[in-house]
Amino acid sequence: MPSIQDLLASQKPILPGMVLLGPMSGVDHDKFYIIAGVSGDTICVCTVLINSRIHPFIMRNQHLLDRQVMLKADNYSFLDHDSFVNCAQPVTGTTTAFQTIDFEYKGALLEQDLIIVRQEIINSGMLTEEERQKFFG
Repeated sequence: MPSIQDLLASQKPILPGMVLLGPMSGVDHDKFYIIAGVSGDTICVCTVLINSRIHPFIMRNQHLLDRQVMLKADNYSFLDHDSFVNCAQPVTGTTTAFQTIDFEYKGALLEQDLIIVRQEIINSGMLTEEERQKFFG
């Protein structure tokens, strides 16, 4: 699989729905990241992206629990088991931030899953109106 640097170097666009694998601060293994929105050289990314289990803290908070989107392993070759996308804490950054760390392209979300992920990011209340318009029109 190509790295994110390879994709950028080849002038292939970074698109919503792309799934990347890379390091996360404070975690001892690589995590999946999903590009949820793109606007110019700015991206909106779900963090702690794909988890095999929902954290107990999230299970006790209905708003956070409602922002978890299940991905079925049968639909994604990069998943070993059904997993959850945490849409409760989206972050924004630049594509160049992904150039400085070794992220690996793993695949893309199905369109119907991307639609749900984007809607749950909007429902999170964590983006400003300007950011919602910028990334999701």
